[in-house]
Amino acid sequence: MNTQGYNRSRLTAGSLAALLLLAAIPGCESAGKTMTDHKDTAIGAGVGGAGGAVIGGLAGGTKGAVIGGLLGVLAGGAVGNYVERQDKDRAAAAAATGYQASQGNIVRLENGQVQPSTARAGETVNLSSTYTILTPSNQPMTIQESREVRHDGAMVANPTVNTQRANGTFTSTVPIILPADARKGVYDVTTTVAMGDRTARSMTSFTVQ
Repeated sequence: MNTQGYNRSRLTAGSLAALLLLAAIPGCESAGKTMTDHKDTAIGAGVGGAGGAVIGGLAGGTKGAVIGGLLGVLAGGAVGNYVERQDKDRAAAAAATGYQASQGNIVRLENGQVQPSTARAGETVNLSSTYTILTPSNQPMTIQESREVRHDGAMVANPTVNTQRANGTFTSTVPIILPADARKGVYDVTTTVAMGDRTARSMTSFTVQ
């Protein structure tokens, strides 16, 4: 069996699913929203822990990296292409949140979700988050998005993206293609968005049947 071709097909299918999901996640009414599929940010099967850093250009700032991967009971799976869009520009995000410059730097995690919430071994789960960043100076800021997945208390995935973003509201998705032998049960997902000393966090889960 050509495992390299098989893994490539799984990554492509997972990324397509992530693009479709991102299109379905509600955004704002701002014109010109563009979904970006970073094909260079896919991490192949078997990459674990801090062993993988794949570089890809991220919208709204400098180049970023998807760092980390799958380990433990998910080590035979793969991390697909990082997909993102900007939902609101600074003006729309500030209006929606009632932001004032006197509030300083803020990070607000609007939504963290996993779709589907129930999956089978070999299928793809999409880890998505929608968040807002606003600063008085309206300068691009260094942002870290981290998604930590645990099963029975043990870390099994930790894909992290570091990038610079302008002010606004953003939605991003990291697809995880589950290995064929993924262990059944509940997987807890903690999403963290950090900007300097400001951090926002959400928790959710998905189930492998």
